[in-house]
Amino acid sequence: MEMKSVYEIALIFLISHLVIFAKDYKGAELRTKATVTYGRFEVNYKASYGAGQTSTFFTYHELGSAGVDEWNELDIEILGRYTDDVQFNPITPGQVNHEHHQWVDFDPTADFHTYAIEWTPDYVAWFVEGQEVHRQTGDHITALNRDQKIMMNIWPPAYTSWVGDLDTRMLPFFAYYDWVSYASHTPGSGNIGTGNNFTHQWRDDFDSWDTNRWAKASHTWNGNNSDFIPENC
Repeated sequence: MEMKSVYEIALIFLISHLVIFAKDYKGAELRTKATVTYGRFEVNYKASYGAGQTSTFFTYHELGSAGVDEWNELDIEILGRYTDDVQFNPITPGQVNHEHHQWVDFDPTADFHTYAIEWTPDYVAWFVEGQEVHRQTGDHITALNRDQKIMMNIWPPAYTSWVGDLDTRMLPFFAYYDWVSYASHTPGSGNIGTGNNFTHQWRDDFDSWDTNRWAKASHTWNGNNSDFIPENC
């Protein structure tokens, strides 16, 4: 695949330890400025290879005064330690995980592949190369009803039982995002997705940097062994 229009997110090692309170690693995150409720979210990307880090595509509701009680998040997480696995996870109010590991017949870190999430009031479904491979329904899914941003990031979790031990000799890590698209949920009147119940709104091929659509993050959280810095996007 031609690489010129692929957006890169890099995780790099922080060489200097002179900055007080800085973490040892620097990751990166892109997020939309606008929020949406329900829809189909699709991405074509090549995940980063190597244990100790994950490169992702997900939607996330920024928490308000209710804190974790309003948690809404839908994840596609590719752990660099695996060459045949993609993790799906809806995280629901109370920060409750509902993880599913999906076997795939390819190495997500070796080439570009297409993944999608369909989020509706009744179900959330995940797709690989256009085929539905996993679906969740139930009360925990209906609780996913808050507006969310579309996000991509690469980071080294502190949880080695999940991602493995980071090998610093492999730094820097790169995740490559070729394109991202969004379709709104329009039951009965759409043009794509399951039952044509979604309507295409936009696709970004990253041929240029759209400052109206995307923001570069500069934050971190407990359990993330990196700080996100805009320079890594």
